[in-house]
Amino acid sequence: MILTDILLIAALAIFVLAWWIRRTPARRIVLVASAIAAIVIGVAGYLDDRWQDAGGAFVGAVFLLGLGGVVLKNRITRTDRTGGLPWFSGIFMIIGLIATIALIREFPINPLPKPSGQYAVGVRTFEIDDVSRHGVFEAKLGEPRRLLVRVWYPAGDVAGRQPAPYFNNAETRSTATSLGSIVGFPPFFTYIRHVRTNSYADAPLLRGAANLPVVIYSHGYTSYLSQNTVLMEELASHGYIAYAIQHTYDSADTAFPNGDVAPMDTHLTETTANETDRPSQADALGGDTLDKRLEGLLVFQEFALKSGSRIATKSTKVWMADRKFLHDTLQTAPPESVAEIARAGNLAEVGELGMSFGGAIAGEVCMRDPRCAVGVNMDGGNFPFSAVNADAPVPFLMLHSDPAYLYREMERPIPATGPRSFNEFSYERIASAGARPDVYRLSIKNTQHLGISDSSLFVGDTVKSVLFGDASAANMVGAQNDLILGFLDKHLRGQPSDYPAKELAKYNGAIVAIPANDVAPWWNAKPEAERTALEARINAAKPAHAPQTN
Repeated sequence: MILTDILLIAALAIFVLAWWIRRTPARRIVLVASAIAAIVIGVAGYLDDRWQDAGGAFVGAVFLLGLGGVVLKNRITRTDRTGGLPWFSGIFMIIGLIATIALIREFPINPLPKPSGQYAVGVRTFEIDDVSRHGVFEAKLGEPRRLLVRVWYPAGDVAGRQPAPYFNNAETRSTATSLGSIVGFPPFFTYIRHVRTNSYADAPLLRGAANLPVVIYSHGYTSYLSQNTVLMEELASHGYIAYAIQHTYDSADTAFPNGDVAPMDTHLTETTANETDRPSQADALGGDTLDKRLEGLLVFQEFALKSGSRIATKSTKVWMADRKFLHDTLQTAPPESVAEIARAGNLAEVGELGMSFGGAIAGEVCMRDPRCAVGVNMDGGNFPFSAVNADAPVPFLMLHSDPAYLYREMERPIPATGPRSFNEFSYERIASAGARPDVYRLSIKNTQHLGISDSSLFVGDTVKSVLFGDASAANMVGAQNDLILGFLDKHLRGQPSDYPAKELAKYNGAIVAIPANDVAPWWNAKPEAERTALEARINAAKPAHAPQTN
C-alpha cells in the first residue's frame, strides 16, 4: 500500500468507530472530519494514479450524506440518540470500509520480488532509428522506423540510488493508459507506476565486465517491452545482459526518451480479432487427435495467408527486421549511452527470447539468424510457420502456460493422452519429434497465457484467478525465472546440469513436461503419399526464406 491507501483506510475506520461508539467525545466533529478527510484523500489518490482510492472517496461521501440525513432526521424529530448500538446503519458502514479495503488489496502495490543473483541490476532505456525503413505501420511516409529499447545489466556501485519505478510518468500517461484502453478503462494500469523495481536507472556497469552472455527479448502483441521485467532483472543479477525491444505501433503506446509518443494502432485489436479462422484455431489448439490438430494448424495458417493477416504476414516481417536491426546496431554502432554495455556482451552468440507473439518471433530468429545460440518461446504460437516440421538449429525451450485453459476456452475436452503442446509440430522434424534432448516443452500448471509475465504480481487472488490463473503469483513468476535461467545457464553458458530435473523437483508438480513422443510414430505410420501431400501443404504455408522439408 501507498500512503494515500493507509490514510484513506484510517479515515474511514475512524468514522466507523465513532459511528458505533456514540459516546465518542466531539463525536459529530470526528464524524464530519473523518468523512471529509476520506473524500479528500481518495481524490488525491485518484489524481496520483491510484484510481482504487476513488472507491474510498465515494464511501466517504456516502458516509457524510448518511450523517447529514441522521442529523436532519434528529432535528425534525427532536431526538439525539446517544445510547444503544446502530446495528442497521453501522453494518452498512462496516461493509463500506471492508469494500474499500478489498478494492485496495485486490490491486496491491508491492515491490517486485528480489532477484536471486549476486549482482545489483542496472537499467537504461534508449532509442534506435532504422533510416533504411520509412513509413512502417502508422509512421509518416518519410519517418524512419523508431524503436524503443531497454537493457538490464549487472551493475557496479548503486549506493545512494533509488530503484526505478515500473512505469515512469511518461509511460504512465502513454503506455499504461493505452493498455487500459484495451480493457475499456484507460486508468486501469496506471497505479503500477507506484511499483518499485529492483533496477537502478543508469547505474554504472559492473567493473571489468566482459564477454557476458546476452539475451534479446520481444514482448507480446499489443504489449510493451517491460512486461517481463522480473525475468530481465533475474537474468541481469546472474551476469546476463538482457535487451528488450518495443515494436512500435504493434505495441502499447511507445514513449520515447525525447518525449515523443507513438500510439498503438487504434484498429489493431479489432483487426487481429477478425483475421483468424476460429474453427481451425480451435482444432489446432484443442483437437482430440493429432490428425485434427495438424489439419487445424494448416487451415489456420492457410487462411491467414489468404486473408493477408497482419499478424501472420506484415507483423512477422516488421518484427524480424526490428530484431535484426537492434542486433546489428549493438554489434556495429551502439548509441553512446549503452556502448560500454554493448561491448561487454557476447553478441556473436545470443539467446533469443519472447513472450506470446514475441516468442514466435524468437523462434523465427533462431531459424534464420546464425547468431542465435539458444531460443525460448514463452507461450507463443508459430505464426511465421518456418519451424513447423523443421529442426531448430539450436537448443530450444517451449515454455507453456497450462493448456487446460485453452481447452476450456475452445470448449474442447482435454485429450485422453493429456494436455498437449500447441507447438508439437514445430522446432523438430515431425518424423523424429520427441527425440532431441535439447528441445524442451514445459508447462506451468494453473497458469493462463497472460500469467507468463509480471502481471499476476499486480493483482489480488480474485482478479488473478480470472485473468492469470489459479497458481500463486510466486509460482507463476518464480517458475518462469528458474526454468529460463536454468535453460540459459546450461545451453548458452555451457554450465553442466541435469536440467530441468532440479526445477521440476523444486516446484513439486507445479511444472510438468509435455511429451511429444507419440508424434513421430503417428506420422511415420501414415502412407508415404499422405506424408508427401502434408509436407507439400506445410511447405506452401511457409515464408519463402524458410527451410523446405521432404
